[in-house]
Amino acid sequence: MKSQKLGIIGVGHVGEHVLAYASSSNLFGDIVVVDSREELAFGEALDQDHATGLLSRPNVNIYSSNAYNDLSDADVIIVSATHVYPKGEVPADRQQLITNNASIIRSIMKNISEVTQEAIIIFITNPADTVIYMAANEFSYPKERMMSTGCMLDSARLRYIIGKHYNVDPKSVSGYMMGEHGYSAVPILSRLSVAGIPYDQLSKHFPDIKPLTADEVQEKVVQAAYEVFDNKFGVTNAAVAQSSIELARAILLDEHSIYPVSTPLLDGEYNTKRPVAFSTPTVITRQGWTKRFEVPLNEWETEKLNVSAESIRASIDLAESLL
Repeated sequence: MKSQKLGIIGVGHVGEHVLAYASSSNLFGDIVVVDSREELAFGEALDQDHATGLLSRPNVNIYSSNAYNDLSDADVIIVSATHVYPKGEVPADRQQLITNNASIIRSIMKNISEVTQEAIIIFITNPADTVIYMAANEFSYPKERMMSTGCMLDSARLRYIIGKHYNVDPKSVSGYMMGEHGYSAVPILSRLSVAGIPYDQLSKHFPDIKPLTADEVQEKVVQAAYEVFDNKFGVTNAAVAQSSIELARAILLDEHSIYPVSTPLLDGEYNTKRPVAFSTPTVITRQGWTKRFEVPLNEWETEKLNVSAESIRASIDLAESLL
């Protein structure tokens, strides 16, 4: 029986965490690491391969390669490659990254498309929404087999913030963000609940806790990223890497889980005026994504989502101008 195989493209700050989590996940029998910095790829793979000698670790075959042919039989490919900035001076606004990352993603997609049409591709590379739009619209790869982690991390931060505010386990919070993975991500509080109790009814159950407004929640979620970014000197890597492995698990186990991943919206969904890509609640299966939900939104959420879509579309326009 063939074991599940993961390909990781890019083992910088994020990719090394993807590799570490994947190596301990019990999901994969083989992991191949690809990076233009061949020595780095070799070192990261070897470091994790040595750890398979520990009793707590599964015996996974981990190796590096400079040949995309080694991805031809991959079940899942996680793309975390990004432009390497001098002295780690990464732009704080994810949308600014497209100037340098557009050519990288185009090269990666060309190489993947030549060796497989079967692997499910998960993009972490920012700007996440522009990247998935480019990949889906500029290449012949099956669109349903591609997604970006999108607002998965933003949604985890949302649940964390609400959980902390009400002093409950974040896993007891059901809720998600939509739109851009970035400044304009939108908290969908009209659909958020704690133990099934709608957000607008929580004051009855927590009378001593002042509820956060939608604007306050949005600000807190966005700023949560920069608390990490600023204190880790320009990097957020661990949580988004874990998000990609959670997605991989849902894919490989055919869980039919619903996650706020980013996929292209080409047919006017959510009243978008132009084709775009952003995060919506989406069913994830072994075939990739199979269904997206067009969730009814309130007036505030609709207005903010329109702003988010326009921000992403401006980034897409820039990416297309770089062709």
